[in-house]
Parts: sequence; C-alpha cells; structure tokens
Amino acid sequence: MSFIFISYSRQDRAYVSLLAQALESHHLPVWFDDHIDYGTAWPQEIQKRLDAAKVFVLVMSPRSRESPWVGNELARAIRLRKTIFPLWLEGDIWFEVERYQAVDVRQKKLPPARFFDALRPYFPTPTPTAESTLIQEVTADAIPPAPVGWAPPTTTPVQKPVLTQPAQEDDLSSEKGVDYRKLRDLLKAGQWKEADQETERRMLEAVGRKEDDWIRGKEVLNFPCADLKTINALWVDYSNGKWGFSVQKRVYQECGAKLDGSYPGHEIWHKFCRRVGWREEDSYVSDSNFTFDLQNSSAGKLPSSRGGVRGSSSYGGVLRWNLFSRIKTCKL
Repeated sequence: MSFIFISYSRQDRAYVSLLAQALESHHLPVWFDDHIDYGTAWPQEIQKRLDAAKVFVLVMSPRSRESPWVGNELARAIRLRKTIFPLWLEGDIWFEVERYQAVDVRQKKLPPARFFDALRPYFPTPTPTAESTLIQEVTADAIPPAPVGWAPPTTTPVQKPVLTQPAQEDDLSSEKGVDYRKLRDLLKAGQWKEADQETERRMLEAVGRKEDDWIRGKEVLNFPCADLKTINALWVDYSNGKWGFSVQKRVYQECGAKLDGSYPGHEIWHKFCRRVGWREEDSYVSDSNFTFDLQNSSAGKLPSSRGGVRGSSSYGGVLRWNLFSRIKTCKL
C-alpha cells in the first residue's frame, strides 16, 4: 500500500506525531521512523520505506537542517522524483526545495485543510471525506491566507477504485471482554447521542464499574489501551475524523495543556471546553441545550460522556485530564 513518508528531526517528534495523527484522521496513510520495529536494520528500513512512498513530506526546521539523515532522505526523494510537500516549521525555506510549494506551519500549527485536500488525490479511497475540513478549527488569524509558494498540485487525480471485496470489519478488540458491537452500530447509524451514552457505559464496564458509578483517576491512568483504541477508532472512523479522543487530545494540546494528567488551569481548560463546544462564554452547556449535530458542531465535541464531563465535577476532570495522558501512553 502506498503512503506518505515524513522526513524530520527527532527533536521535532512531538510536532510530527500530531501531524501524523492529523493525516490519519483524514484517512491518509502515513509512515515515519517512529514506527520502526525494534531489531529492524534501521538504514535499510528507511530506504525501503522511502522508495515505496507515494508522497514525501519534509518538515523543515533548523534541527532537521542539521540532520544528515534528513539531508540524505531529501536527496533520494528528489532523485527518485517523489512528490514533495515541504512544511515550513522553523527557520528559512531550504534552497533545495525552493522550486516546490511550501506550507507555512510556523508556531507549530497543523497545516490548513487545503493541505489535506491536496494530498487526497494521491490516495483515493471510497470513504466519504465531506467532513475532512472540519477535523481542526482553522481561524483566519491562525493561518496566513497565502502560505509562501503554496498551490494545489497539478497532478490529475486518480479515479477511485471499484470495491470488489466486502469492507473490512471494524476492530472491536477489548482487554476486558467488553462488547463494542452496540457502540459500533449506533455510530454507524449516526445516533450520536445514544453512542455518547453507550461510550460511557462501556468505559465504566472496562474498569469494572457499574452504570451508576464513576471512573477514578488511577483507573483512567491505567485504562486498557486496546479498549481505548477501539472506542477512539470507532468515533474517528464514523465521524469522518471529526470526533474522537485523539481529536480532543490534539485540541487540548493546541490550547496549551500538557499530557501529564494534571489540571491545566482554568484558562486552558475553559479554552478547551469552548473549542470543543462544551462551554459558551462563562458557563458550561447544559444537557438540555447540548446538540449532537455532526455537520454543525466543533471538532472534538464527542464523545463527551454524560455524568458531568462537560462541567467542573470530579468525573469530568478525571475523565479528561488523566485520559489525555493515557492516550499518549497508549500511542493514539
């Protein structure tokens, strides 16, 4: 399968991890050397992956500029005539890619929606992508209206293939024997409110709690990774990348929070809640006014889980502050 190869400095790994999550949320296949299995011959694996890649994304920074590995990867990508998308993270645009079209991602912001749209023709998929531009809330003052030298590629889009085999079944893995079929079916049917409630029930079950109980801090920090990945993948897939815990984690970090399981402070927490649609001005959105509209809601709004998660209760704090830390541990 073809994919996007990301060339970067290990010192920029935090940003590249967010970038990779954003690409995957847009159903774009991605590979970077954080995925190399232990024991694999590193240079040979890098060469193998680079040669097989459809698109080469270069993350430009002073740190990657000094990396001989990044230099080698770029030189090989140019020689092999790979499609190159340079991302301008820090420093200057490199001389070697002056003739290419750079995307301005300075201040560690994610690329604008048009970047993902430009990549999509290289990876045709039967999955609808109407919601792809909603994966992140991009404001006019957050992203320059005309990034340096940027323009959509002129390559003729590849026609979508006709499916000749049934679609692959969802992975409903659970370390605790939890049955996620009902959650999958609710999401597949677009019953977002019911799916939100089912998510809370299944999370309680995964930590051995009853439906009228609540999750404790240590339980969240040790939440089974397989279950967390299953719940997140179902939400991300059926919302076309707009909702899910991994999307919320990204917004949480963009608001300035750290993934250490601690309360980030009122300013950051309230900013996050406003970004995802849980808070309006100085108050939290009540259950009676809370909407479940995929088309017109914020990225990361769901799953919200009832039981106080949108307010200031202990359950809300525990389920989010610690959960985002657990997501990082589980490599979502």
